[in-house]
Amino acid sequence: MRICMLTSSHNIFDNRIYYKEILSLKKYYDDIYLIAPGDKDFVTEDGIKVRCFKKRRSWYDRLRPMRDMFNIAKEVNADIYHAHEPDSFQVAVKLKKRFGKKIIFDSHEYYPEAFAEHFGGLFEIAKKMIYIYEKSIAIHADYIVTVNDILVNKFKEYNNSVELITNYPVLEGEINKTYSEKPVFVYAGGLSEDRGILKTLEAIKLSKKDAKYLFIGNFRDKETEDRVMDYVANNLKEKDVEFTGRIGHKEVIEYLKKAYAGFVLLQPKNWRYVNSEPIKLFEYMMSKTAVIASDFPMMASIVEAERCGVVVNPVEPKDIAEAIDYLIDNREIAIKMGENGYRATVEKYNWEINERKLLIIYRQIEGEMVGS
Repeated sequence: MRICMLTSSHNIFDNRIYYKEILSLKKYYDDIYLIAPGDKDFVTEDGIKVRCFKKRRSWYDRLRPMRDMFNIAKEVNADIYHAHEPDSFQVAVKLKKRFGKKIIFDSHEYYPEAFAEHFGGLFEIAKKMIYIYEKSIAIHADYIVTVNDILVNKFKEYNNSVELITNYPVLEGEINKTYSEKPVFVYAGGLSEDRGILKTLEAIKLSKKDAKYLFIGNFRDKETEDRVMDYVANNLKEKDVEFTGRIGHKEVIEYLKKAYAGFVLLQPKNWRYVNSEPIKLFEYMMSKTAVIASDFPMMASIVEAERCGVVVNPVEPKDIAEAIDYLIDNREIAIKMGENGYRATVEKYNWEINERKLLIIYRQIEGEMVGS
């Protein structure tokens, strides 16, 4: 059986698409293609055949890339097409209508809300229109997979074949921590205001304790970088703050081995963040790192139930600073929180559980193909 993943905007080596879903399916299926934006076709070291089309020039440049994707997908002639955005799924629907292909819609973002953000004051109107469009294509899916209960319930209103496949991390084996005398606090990910970078720095200024702070990742834009660096230069001269830039996955793991606690301080202005289970939370837990997390219901319920960190109001630097100082003053509790988080990922918050569910879906669709 030939499988083809479709993505209009994600990176070829996207964590969920490539390292989780594709490599899980590769254990059982040999013939797998990925059609994605890129410069040239190639075969990965895992034997995945990558077919590329030119990236879109801006967020509204959508028609030409989709025509290119359809033409490549038609040539690939797969049995199942697995699409990761509404516009790539529109291509899958076209393949189903014309050639009878089986199709899966993988909705791992709040796409209507995200796309409507481009329309400013017309956000609510745009969101409503995109919801209508999403429903008009999603009803054609042979299966819909998605990442949380909010999205599961939304899609179940008009498609009976919906499965929860969360974005939990792939277990990488137990990490042996090496704590230094000075506690190391880490943030790993994109650096932007809506992910809490400025509030975190304001909290560091208020903290009464000595610690090292590592920020791993790229700034979203030059404006944010300038604001952050100005704040650090003017307010944190006495603090041990380091920005590493973007580094490789293995290097991130090395930093996490030394991490005392990690920040997941998404800001409430973004509805999508409030109603999410960020992968960063589980990556910290998997590395035995205590977390300081936003007090949003979905995130807080996990942190509190697993006793793996502290939840705070992410817009209040004073609350964040108090959490930093609490963890520094209570070393044994912080270490225990890290161990609790690791145990929870081994027991339930890991990709291996989802891998089994994904395979069941493919086996079911494969059985329908044989029986038809």
